[in-house]
Amino acid sequence: MMGRSSPLPTGIRPHMTFSRPLKWTAGIFLGLAVLVALLIAFFDWNLLRGPIGSRISATSGRDIAINGDLTVRLSMQPHVVVNDIVIGNVAGSSEPRMATIKRLDFTIDLLKLLSGRIDLPDLALTEPRLLLEIPADGVPNWRFNGRAGDDPVELPVIGSLRIERGSLTYRELLKHTEMVMDVSTLAAGNGHADARLAIDGKGKYRGEASSVHAIGGAILTMGGAKPYPIEATAVSGHTKAAIKGTLIDPLHLTAQQLTFTLEGSDLAQLFALTGVPMPPTPAYKLAGFLDHAASVWKVHELTGKVGDSDLAGELSLDRSQKPQRITATLVSQKLVMRDLAGLIGAKPGTQPADAPSRGGKILPTEPFSPEKLQAADADVHFRGVKIITEKMPLENMKAHLIISGGVLKLAPLDFGAAGGHLIAQVEMDGRRAPIATSVDLVARSLDLQKLFPQSKLAADNTGTMGGRAKLVGNGNSVAQLLATANGEAALIMDGGSVGELTLRLANLDIANSMLLLIGGDKQTPIRCMVGNFNAKGGVFNVQELVLDTPKVNINGTGHVDLNDESLHLRMVAKSKGFSLASLRGPIAITGTFSAPVARPELGNALVRGGAAVALGVVTAGIGALLPLLDFGNERDSNCAALISEAKSDVGVKASDIRGTRLPETTRPKAPAAAGR
Repeated sequence: MMGRSSPLPTGIRPHMTFSRPLKWTAGIFLGLAVLVALLIAFFDWNLLRGPIGSRISATSGRDIAINGDLTVRLSMQPHVVVNDIVIGNVAGSSEPRMATIKRLDFTIDLLKLLSGRIDLPDLALTEPRLLLEIPADGVPNWRFNGRAGDDPVELPVIGSLRIERGSLTYRELLKHTEMVMDVSTLAAGNGHADARLAIDGKGKYRGEASSVHAIGGAILTMGGAKPYPIEATAVSGHTKAAIKGTLIDPLHLTAQQLTFTLEGSDLAQLFALTGVPMPPTPAYKLAGFLDHAASVWKVHELTGKVGDSDLAGELSLDRSQKPQRITATLVSQKLVMRDLAGLIGAKPGTQPADAPSRGGKILPTEPFSPEKLQAADADVHFRGVKIITEKMPLENMKAHLIISGGVLKLAPLDFGAAGGHLIAQVEMDGRRAPIATSVDLVARSLDLQKLFPQSKLAADNTGTMGGRAKLVGNGNSVAQLLATANGEAALIMDGGSVGELTLRLANLDIANSMLLLIGGDKQTPIRCMVGNFNAKGGVFNVQELVLDTPKVNINGTGHVDLNDESLHLRMVAKSKGFSLASLRGPIAITGTFSAPVARPELGNALVRGGAAVALGVVTAGIGALLPLLDFGNERDSNCAALISEAKSDVGVKASDIRGTRLPETTRPKAPAAAGR
């Protein structure tokens, strides 16, 4: 018994049995960990350049190669450096390479990567070169396999961005555009705690010499909602713009809040730059606050000048609509009418509205743009408070412009004029070639003394005038439209007075004119004045043209031709009273709109004058006055019938001549009674 060992206590033997295998297992795992660490530490990452390039090439449809070293330093935020990256361009492009990067240096957040989000806390690019172009076939070179051109690009969230000696070229051959921009980050300093992104570019945009300078913030959260500060100026041709504010998700332009200034020689030039149609204008300078969210751009607190006119108001542009939709409410406290000349195809702001052009012709010939009529729908309210004109006494202006589906309507355009109103309803159909236009113009309660304050016709009681024109025509300019005009026009004056001397001279009434010149002019009441025209193919033929007074009845015949802007009128004055010496010569009104000529037809006057001379010789002077005697047997015109006929032809209401009621075509409907 002494030589035999006693048994071990229970539980000790198993412990002794399994402790050695556990140590061996732990040692193996530790060895493997060390081996993996060594492999990672000494792994040649360049072996992955080919597989990475092939995988990305297959996904994007572009040849992508990593020609330089690839290194990775592992941690919870691995640090990756890739050198000499080349991205191929699309077939048929002007250059074989779309992009090159001399060095790409970034860190990536592994925890966020495991959740499916790419987050790059730090990104640095050295000498990146990027070419963005739209070739002749219209397909952008940034459209990759499996992605449409307007699909949103999901980009990683970037914390700190550093760019050294970068370059971006944008080229669009069919639109004569090529801009080359230097892109880099500015070091902190000069009052800025962080680095900032700077862009300086120049070249041609839409054929115009252009330049841009922009400075952005240091933190570029490309896929996030953090506001990104930006300040930029740009010049394209005669157009200059400056912005300052913040961008949200700048690569997708989902939202902006910016103050801006905009100036240039003509607002119409913005159509080529922005796709937003504007009318021709003189030089302008505007400022305001731009608020953009989703597809809606809004301009608040708009102020500035267009020509010599001020402008203020609100404007919005909704690009989600097809076509885009413009809504605006604009006011001008001082409106110079020549600044609006571009709206009717005249040269705006540089000359008086009535100045001759085109070799003496005055009707505007600049074409309207059907493309602009179809580029956007619009609902614009405009008001001019104080109106400055060359001659026409306008007092205020209200306009409601509606464009829908290529059809423009002014409903209405209302001017206060000479104590009354000029009210126009205009419709232009830009879907037709040439543009089809209809015009309904009403002149209501115009005071002749205010209308022609310097005229000899003006007096203390010149009455009021009204009328209407209803015309349709086809043409891409005002001149073309009027040259094809068909319709009716009437002008009526009921009451008032006119200088008797003017009437006597119209009849070449020598004797009574001499008496008036010696004793002073007198006012003669007007029984009526009626001008009624029928338009066909741009020729306005006189139906009735009458000025009837107790002294003289003046009748007109002829036509006005808007094809060549010529006048062919003949005015015959017939006296209703006795005159010792009247040659009774008709007045011919000829010439053009820019140079009218009014002269007596001397044939009849010479015959009467010659007869007077002959009788004077025969009768020793006693019978010299006999051929010149005018016994005034002309009867009164039937004013009531003439006015009624003129009103009937074009639908003129009695209230269009005097009073304050609106014509039927523009009178607003009464509001519904409350509670119905």
